[in-house]
Amino acid sequence: MVVKIRFGRGPLVTRRPGKNSRMATLAASVLTLFSISCASLSLWRVGTDLELAGDFVFRDGILSHWQVWAGAAIAIQYCAWQLTRYAKKAVIPQTLVSPEETKDQVRAPAHV
Repeated sequence: MVVKIRFGRGPLVTRRPGKNSRMATLAASVLTLFSISCASLSLWRVGTDLELAGDFVFRDGILSHWQVWAGAAIAIQYCAWQLTRYAKKAVIPQTLVSPEETKDQVRAPAHV
């Protein structure tokens, strides 16, 4: 006895620009939150240097400098902007259709 398993056709692989736009938008949102966190750590360190804030979480090492945190915030936010720019490539402008044209069109179910 031979059993044959047939799978349905999957999504087609295309080379259209911005095909991962949803993932890029999600990653840009998360990176923006990381950027805000790094900027707040930078401000905390500046406040510690000016004796306006309490002790900073890192006492020594490379992470104890405010410049590192500010640079990380800028770099992360730049990556978020680039991802947002990539995601906007997928947005196709919709042509304006008059309501009279849509009345004559017949809608069919998507899953036939």
